[in-house]
Order: sequence, then C-alpha cells, then structure tokens
Amino acid sequence: MRNVAARAGQWLAALWLLAAGIACAELPEGWAFQEYNQALKAARQQGKPVFVYYGFNKCPYCVYANKHTFSSEELRKTYSSHYVLAYFDIRGNPDDLITLADGSQMRRADAIKHLKASPVPAWAFLDPQGREVLARRGSRTKIEAFKQFDAYVGGGQYKKLSFEAFLASRGWVEEKVE
Repeated sequence: MRNVAARAGQWLAALWLLAAGIACAELPEGWAFQEYNQALKAARQQGKPVFVYYGFNKCPYCVYANKHTFSSEELRKTYSSHYVLAYFDIRGNPDDLITLADGSQMRRADAIKHLKASPVPAWAFLDPQGREVLARRGSRTKIEAFKQFDAYVGGGQYKKLSFEAFLASRGWVEEKVE
C-alpha cells in the first residue's frame, strides 16, 4: 500500500512539474535580452534606442506573445540590429535597485509602478538616454504593429513627430490588439 501511495505521489509531482514547464514563459528564443540596468548602460555607450520587454517567468500571455509574435525571425533580426534589447522581470526581487534615465534609483517594486510595466506583456521603446519614446502592451500585438513601432522609433521619427502623427503621415492606422 505504501508503494502505491508513493508512486501516486511521484506521478502527481511529475505531472505538476510538466504542467509548470508548459506554462513557464521563457524569453523569446534567439533574442539577446540584457538585464534592464545593463541595457541602459549599453544604449548610452552605443547610441542606440532600447526595446524593453516587461514580463515574468510564468506569464501565460507572454508565452502567447513569444509563440505568435516574437518567434518571427525577421522581427528578431530587425530588433536585434536596431535596438539594445532589455528584459525587465516584474517578478524579480522587489528590492533590486533599478536605475532610471535621470540616474536616480528605486526599488524594482516601485519602478514597476513608475514605468507602468504591469500588466504584462508590455514593452517600451527608450531613446539612447533611457527616456520613454513609446509604450504598448498586449499578448496579441501583431508583427505588423512591431514593424510600425520600428519604423517610428528605429527610423528616428520620434524625434520629429508623435506616433499618431507619424502614422497619419504614412496613411497608416495603428495595428490594434484584438
């Protein structure tokens, strides 16, 4: 009887681990994300804008975005070329210090609120000095929307126009999340 109970417990543990693994949102494959603070330093040194992906390890919506959007090889190559890639784990140690664009520091828990990083997935585009240029969120954001974001930020249009004015100048409409 003990063996049956032990085996049942082992099976339940194995099933739980399998389910946890399936629900676990890893970073998108092939994307060279850096930790947020490191990415801001790299952006200043390289003079490149930053693409920040806000998420957390077991986020089912992040899993969806990774599978349906960030799996695009074209998008990965474009973003890897045009941006310093940053990942901000909103479930990381709440007491970790995050350095903001002005050089001030705050606890991760406070930075999440300050940066409007939740709910996830969310993303922000920062200029090379770390100032926010554009922010959006949504697990069902399409690849076309990310191409629009890149044309605006990566193309430097944010220096001249609002995102809405940029889209209008091209006769585009913002790709909305379903």
